[in-house]
Amino acid sequence: MGRTEYIDGRLQAIIPLQVKPYSHQAVPTITGSPVTNQAGTVLYGYYGMDYRLPGGDCLRMVANHNKATVQLFLLTTIPEKLQQLPGDRTASLVANAISHVHRYRIRANSYEKPLTDIQTAKYELASQCIANLQQLLPRERDITPDNWGAQEALRGDIIAILDECCAKNRLLANNPIISEGELNRILFDAVKMAQHYEFNRFYQVTRIDQLDFTQYDAEASNSRPSCFVWDSELHIGQDEEALNDTIRVICQLYGLNPAPALTIPANRFKRLALFLRQLWHDSRDWINHSLIQHQPTEIINTNTRLDGLSITRIKPYYHLRGLEQIGYKKLDDLVAAFTKQRIAKLTAASLQEAIALLTNLENGSWVELPDQQVIVRVDNEIVVLPFFVEKHAYYPLPSGEDLFTLSQLSKHHLYLPERINLRIKAFFSRLPTFFFQLYEHLYQLIAYELGNEFIHHIHSGHHLVESKPNTPPPHLISLQHFLSKEGVLANGETLEEFVKTQIATSRYVIARENHPPSPPAYDNPLHRLLGVVRHIAGFFIETNEKNPIVGTLAMAAYAYGAGAVIAPEMLTKLLQKLQLNKLISGIKPTQELGKWMSHGATAEAISAAVTYWQTIVVGGDLDQFFVKAATVLKEDPAEVAIIAALALSLGYGLCNTIPTFKKEKGRFPYFNYAAFGGKGGAALYSTVMHPGEDWLFGSIKWLLKGGLTLAKIVLGPLAEGYHYGYRKGFLSGLKKSWSLMRYNSRQTLAALGDLSLALTTIPLLEIGSLFIHVPFLGLTGLLSKSLAILGNWHLLGQALLDFSDWLTNRNYLPGFRLSPLYGFNISFKPYVKNFWLNNSLNLLRIVTLTPLALLKNLILLPTIDILSFSIRLSLTCLTPIIRQLAYTAGTSLIVAALLWDNTAGHIFRLAAKGVTHSANWLESLAGFAKQGLLAQIQITRRQLHAWAFCKEDGLLHEMHKNNDNDYFMQELMRLEKLEPFPHDTTRCLLEVLLDTDESTQEKKEIDIPLSATQTINEAIHYPPLFTATQFPSSSSGENRTLVTNYL
Repeated sequence: MGRTEYIDGRLQAIIPLQVKPYSHQAVPTITGSPVTNQAGTVLYGYYGMDYRLPGGDCLRMVANHNKATVQLFLLTTIPEKLQQLPGDRTASLVANAISHVHRYRIRANSYEKPLTDIQTAKYELASQCIANLQQLLPRERDITPDNWGAQEALRGDIIAILDECCAKNRLLANNPIISEGELNRILFDAVKMAQHYEFNRFYQVTRIDQLDFTQYDAEASNSRPSCFVWDSELHIGQDEEALNDTIRVICQLYGLNPAPALTIPANRFKRLALFLRQLWHDSRDWINHSLIQHQPTEIINTNTRLDGLSITRIKPYYHLRGLEQIGYKKLDDLVAAFTKQRIAKLTAASLQEAIALLTNLENGSWVELPDQQVIVRVDNEIVVLPFFVEKHAYYPLPSGEDLFTLSQLSKHHLYLPERINLRIKAFFSRLPTFFFQLYEHLYQLIAYELGNEFIHHIHSGHHLVESKPNTPPPHLISLQHFLSKEGVLANGETLEEFVKTQIATSRYVIARENHPPSPPAYDNPLHRLLGVVRHIAGFFIETNEKNPIVGTLAMAAYAYGAGAVIAPEMLTKLLQKLQLNKLISGIKPTQELGKWMSHGATAEAISAAVTYWQTIVVGGDLDQFFVKAATVLKEDPAEVAIIAALALSLGYGLCNTIPTFKKEKGRFPYFNYAAFGGKGGAALYSTVMHPGEDWLFGSIKWLLKGGLTLAKIVLGPLAEGYHYGYRKGFLSGLKKSWSLMRYNSRQTLAALGDLSLALTTIPLLEIGSLFIHVPFLGLTGLLSKSLAILGNWHLLGQALLDFSDWLTNRNYLPGFRLSPLYGFNISFKPYVKNFWLNNSLNLLRIVTLTPLALLKNLILLPTIDILSFSIRLSLTCLTPIIRQLAYTAGTSLIVAALLWDNTAGHIFRLAAKGVTHSANWLESLAGFAKQGLLAQIQITRRQLHAWAFCKEDGLLHEMHKNNDNDYFMQELMRLEKLEPFPHDTTRCLLEVLLDTDESTQEKKEIDIPLSATQTINEAIHYPPLFTATQFPSSSSGENRTLVTNYL
């Protein structure tokens, strides 16, 4: 916990910033009460912050109360900036591949400076790859949706460009201290994305689909530049790493000082050390937070309404402190506000010259640079303060550290115990909601959608009385009547038409693709099952494929574990021939391990093999595994616990229900429970917490639609004959049934044909990758890496010397302290007003908590302290020894390298390059052949789908097209998030309609002084989304203004 102060009569945590947001505000939280369908769900609520940026741009940071990360809105008039931001481009294969590779450049720009030669070479590789991909953008736009050959040719060219970059990166890794690294992982993900990408079956790719808005204003004939809105939720979701990448890009685009917290050590061991240090500091902060008796707390006022909504107004526990981002008339005024003193400025031509000038000057001295930067000496530190000039006023710019600090607000609302408690409550409160929503969806589907479809089928071809249009819900009628009466709506204009008109005439343009990805071509259970099987298999295959050397060793370990149980004698002979006699002694322990986990030869072999495979995979990437595991447990331990419980419960049920599995249970079957229920537990959790068009409802929907089709064929003629007689009804119905049978038979044949073709891709993709691609690259990579080590003794020795310099002979023992959490803190608390009942509850609390406190004080905390002391003692004793050994070995290798590297080392280095070049050539040749076969299969699948589903597929796509109306309609609160802060509660129509304390007259007539809001809007150059309407008052001749910004 940082520094705290008493502000406005309460203790608040101070968040130090270099520059405070231009405006910020806490918006009330709205939650569902326990008796409603939204029980325990946070529907709305956030803390909003605005930063002004050069050129009239604006960065809006929204710390949503129900999200783990901050939501960012970048409002800009320069569309080129949008292409630099991270995120998936789901409507364009080429743009999506470029975005993947660009993520490496964003990351590389945050590496510690200066970059090494290898890092620079990798950056140039990524840049060249992006340049090659950009040449394909016009070609992609020219391809029509029915030109399947051109689409597959484009896919092949993209994969070829990515594979070429992979091959060159592999050559750079012919070095004992260089790995293929992050670039290899990003390229691997890009190739997989390109391989499984589904082209849009109806719409042609446009510039906007490629997130290219450079010609938007010209095509729309706009007189004024549009305001483009980049919403992080649309592009990166809740991905924290992508959020950090966004902050890095914004710092680069607007010349902000990079955030030191976002600097990435290129060395993986340094990254691990940095993570462990941060984890240690976070743990210490939490312990210190737990010991504080008077903690900073929010002021919470909750009003539970009769309609089930709870409105919670929260004053945050934190207070932002820093320089105000307001317009200063002079640069001297800006610096004086920052340093709290006035000193005459100095000028310099470069940063180095400015630092030299300030070195011997007093605090508060400052130097102006030509590129709109000020270098200030504050508290004996040199601070770079960028600024921009707008309308003859000087505005300070925030630092990247400010943006990063504010981006962590959503995570710092609650500490670990509160987050666990909230997540568990949310899960169990969602269980009744899940079943209720499933019932509602099924009722809506059966009673309305399928029922209306059956009725329409019966009456099609006959004269029908026109049905009356659907009547809007009562609350929309009352709202529409209210707005029409006040003159906001034109005569006869509906509320929906009004909203669409206002959005269409607004300058806000949501930066996203025009056409979302096509829905899945087939939604039958067989295709869904194939997708599930491929998803599970992909976990094993991709894990091996990302690191072929480790993957090859893991496959060898898998074979060893299986062979030790099934064929121990054959395995013994094989190991003797390979001169691996030491591994023979591990056969018997492997057999015991299999028996401990399972029962039966096959089950024991699988258990032992998978255990060895997982051990090698985790050991080969141990640092990243530890980082990811610790991060997940730290950020959301309750979610992990719930998924684990669901997985074990599901696995237990399967293993005890299916007789075969029940017989194969070993003495410790929990690993099998987790293996059988792992993916199922995650799927169940996702289904309960995020119900919708998921695997469960989708499968039920498909079955019901199949039943409807059967009813149309069998019962349709009878129903039609009942309504229209034998000749006009029954015979007409038979014709419809025959036509429907032909149509559905064609669709069934197409689906079965597609499934067969999809099965033929398994040997080319999954089986080929697992048994050919991974071993080939693993063996050749291991051979080339070994040859590179033998040919580069000098580099290896220098790495050992650098490691010895990095370690320090630090004594860790003085920093040891016993845990401050010892003790008993079981005091009486007032739970209820009744004296006897309150004492009984406190007595129950003491009886329950006393054993836990004893366990904590006598076992848990002493164990942690002993472990901490042992680690500190080991580091103190072993560090000097390790440093000396590393220094000695490094020096010896460097001396020996003077002779070796210049003689025999040349041969080994040439051999390593030869192996890598040969492997790259063979992989390219095999990849070309594989891609050709896959292209033919994919073209045939598209032909089958077009033959059977062309008509209804077109109708389905016409219903799925992105526009700004849908963006706001899907979540109406997005309207309010786009308005500048602070929000006046009288301007928010939502609060006016929800407020039960105001009189009807006050709700109908809202008097607003617009001067403040118009000033803010004009300052950032963007008008509000909705406009103000003038109408005469019924009581006097004065004009009243009803601001219609929010609905």
